[in-house]
Amino acid sequence: MSTTAWIVLGFGLIALVFGGIGAGLLVSEREFRRIAHRVPGQVVRLRPHHDDGSTTYYPTIRFVTAHGQPVEAEPRVSSNPPVAPVGGAVTVLYDPAAPTRIRLDSFWHGGSFLGVLFAGIGVTFLAVDLVMVLVNR
Repeated sequence: MSTTAWIVLGFGLIALVFGGIGAGLLVSEREFRRIAHRVPGQVVRLRPHHDDGSTTYYPTIRFVTAHGQPVEAEPRVSSNPPVAPVGGAVTVLYDPAAPTRIRLDSFWHGGSFLGVLFAGIGVTFLAVDLVMVLVNR
């Protein structure tokens, strides 16, 4: 097999992996939004996370479920700057079967951003792959 064929195969595999991860993240986000309840919440603490010389913050969110249950929970995603200062208002999506399973209702912090990013990388590699196939015909 020629070097070009190996490169085309490699780019195709990268496109498949990134596209698959992106699609999986977007489907997961859509399914979570389908079952989730949306309520107002308030940031009560910011937990710093230090990694490779940078600091991100996990917010602890306090909210009340649709059934009146008070909950404090931390989303899986950290950020810098924080999503809101301590005392700041946020909109929470929570799983009614497991109220501490939350996501923030935003493109950047809800999970959509990573899905779009991975899918975009997959599409980019696929486009480059297709151009290479067409140019080498």
